[in-house]
Amino acid sequence: MSFRNKIISFLDNKKVFYCLWSLLLLQVIVLFFITHKGLSRDHDTYMFYVKGLERGRYSYWYFLKEYIPDTFRNPGYPFFLYALSFINDSLLVVQVTQLVLYIVALFIMLRIIDFYDKQILLKSIFTILLMLNFIVSSYTTYIYPEALMIFLITLILYIELYHDYTKWKNTFLLVLLYAFCFQIRPVILFIPFLRFAYYLYKYKKSYLLKNMVFLFLFIASLLPYGFWNLKHHHAFKITPLEGGGGVMHLGYWSPKMINYVEGRYWQNIMYDEHFISFDDDKNIPENIRLFNQEWDSIDRVCAKYLTAKDTLIISEMKKYPDLFETYNSAYTIEREKILKKLAVKHYLSDLKYTFKLKAYSFFRLWFNGLVMNKHSAGNIDYGFIPVLITFSTTFFTFILFLIHFIYCLFKKRNVIMQLILPLLLCLYFDVLHLPFAIQSRYTIPVRMLYIFSLSFMLYKIYFEEQKSDSVTKD
Repeated sequence: MSFRNKIISFLDNKKVFYCLWSLLLLQVIVLFFITHKGLSRDHDTYMFYVKGLERGRYSYWYFLKEYIPDTFRNPGYPFFLYALSFINDSLLVVQVTQLVLYIVALFIMLRIIDFYDKQILLKSIFTILLMLNFIVSSYTTYIYPEALMIFLITLILYIELYHDYTKWKNTFLLVLLYAFCFQIRPVILFIPFLRFAYYLYKYKKSYLLKNMVFLFLFIASLLPYGFWNLKHHHAFKITPLEGGGGVMHLGYWSPKMINYVEGRYWQNIMYDEHFISFDDDKNIPENIRLFNQEWDSIDRVCAKYLTAKDTLIISEMKKYPDLFETYNSAYTIEREKILKKLAVKHYLSDLKYTFKLKAYSFFRLWFNGLVMNKHSAGNIDYGFIPVLITFSTTFFTFILFLIHFIYCLFKKRNVIMQLILPLLLCLYFDVLHLPFAIQSRYTIPVRMLYIFSLSFMLYKIYFEEQKSDSVTKD
């Protein structure tokens, strides 16, 4: 028996699969207990939203006498946390709920895999690769929306694959899911419109009414938050007043200021990527100076929107360094406008740098960075070991995916066509985040789909024909 046949014989076995699946669930639970005491960078802001909602104020600055309504985030995840607070205000309730949702998403993935191929061998490959990419399950313990988004995106794909488009209940359920997803991560905004266009093309008149109702209800779901912004900030906006421009601006400057913690916006830092350099190290001090000089000019332009009351509020906010400072509506809108304008100007004026940065970002969003400044040759910091492991496993998976995707593109294009929906979702999350600062966390909501796509390609390339031959001989 050949080595490949031995692998097939081993992995295409229900007992082996159940064993692998049990190990995966055990890994998820063990990792939960290892990481459940860690706090995310956004922990305080999200938990303060909950306290604010309890007092009827949507703001993490709810406790200030002259508080400013939120300008920073759509309310989906804060309301999710707020709903869980009715059970208990313990952080553990949130973590356990996210853990349960993640495990449910795992079982939904098995049904999604069945849609493409019911072979045990394929499920075994997926399970092994997901265990290798344990970084995905680590988000269950952190106060980030990623674990919830994994569940929602997985559930949406399952319903899209299996649902009977003639039934109204499925249309309404999908509207609710897409609407909730948008309020958690506004980046999904264009997916329902692309879906509408696809169904319009595919089913034409037979699905026209339900398709139009779907889009109408989704658009209607965007309005309440828009009107909330209009009431509190005098600007109708379905996304927060700020964030996009700031993270685009940081996306341009961060690679030019390696290992520098900027203190003008969100205290972001970009570590040395090692694979690629976007500017000469000797230029970093000058880049930092230019960055701060630009921010000085932004502050001067926006200063006219500050009042004496704002000065008092900001002085109070500075006492809470773990919360991002919030400014009044006019100030925030003007600053966001300037940041977007500057970001676009910088990107267009330095096209060589922009192309290099965004081409790298396109791939970098799928693996974790290697934060080398946490260890030195003479004295290893063992906090670096988990970083090395997560980098190695995610980078290995990415290279594996890239090689086999290119192979399928030229040799087995039918495999790519079979995977078109999960691949398009992965591509969407990648491309829509390219304008922003590099964070591999952006692709976590679709990382299971990415791992499944790789599993399916591996199965089709190496095992399907061999397995068929083996069955035929038997």
